[in-house]
Amino acid sequence: MLLRHEVVKAKLTDMIGYTVTPKEPGRYPGVVVLHAFNQTPDDVEVFARKFAENGFVALAPKYTDASDGVYVAVNALKKIKTLDNVDPIRVGLFGVSLGGTIALLTSTQEKVSFVIDVAGWVDLAHLYYFLSKFEKGTPQRYVADLVKSSIGTPEESKDIYELSSPITYVDRMTGYILIIHGDSDTMVPLEQSQLLLKKLLEKGFTAELHIIRGGGHLLKGKEDEVVNIAIDFLRRNGFLTKPV
Repeated sequence: MLLRHEVVKAKLTDMIGYTVTPKEPGRYPGVVVLHAFNQTPDDVEVFARKFAENGFVALAPKYTDASDGVYVAVNALKKIKTLDNVDPIRVGLFGVSLGGTIALLTSTQEKVSFVIDVAGWVDLAHLYYFLSKFEKGTPQRYVADLVKSSIGTPEESKDIYELSSPITYVDRMTGYILIIHGDSDTMVPLEQSQLLLKKLLEKGFTAELHIIRGGGHLLKGKEDEVVNIAIDFLRRNGFLTKPV
């Protein structure tokens, strides 16, 4: 069993965000931690700290939404690979909700060792139809209406919906892929993650789906369980070794 590391948080100077790193000198695996829509890096600090306590260098950048998320995440990957205490061949992505979607898309642009997708949507048209069934005034309908006002309906903008969906790019994804989803998620249906797993396994990826019982969309209160699942997956696949 790995010992918990003492960690230190530091503000980034060349982008908005921070790192959380083990205090003990060495070269560790790195993980870029991506927040959800309408969140900031502070909202995922609980995850960044838990990764660092388990022997990772975590970097959490700020992005706005899907329009700049991949660009920011690619730059964050390039940044973390240059850090003296990071082993650049053991670097991956962790994202919650839209952060999970961004993580999957980013893996098609910048090669990574692993992706941990926590309740990210992968098929935007399917998501739109699901959310648009909710009543006006609900968070779900708000998101559906926001998507519609931005790009229209799937019937009006089929190509845009397909180009925006990670499921379109499964062939280009990189790394070992772990998917985590709550079975009580009313924002992104579990079927999205089940579809992703099916496509990944068909293409020969090392991929797993873990369903958290009683977990809502952002898995509030389930952070320890999420990180424990992630650390177990990464350990089993060789990403956690004694720091060099």
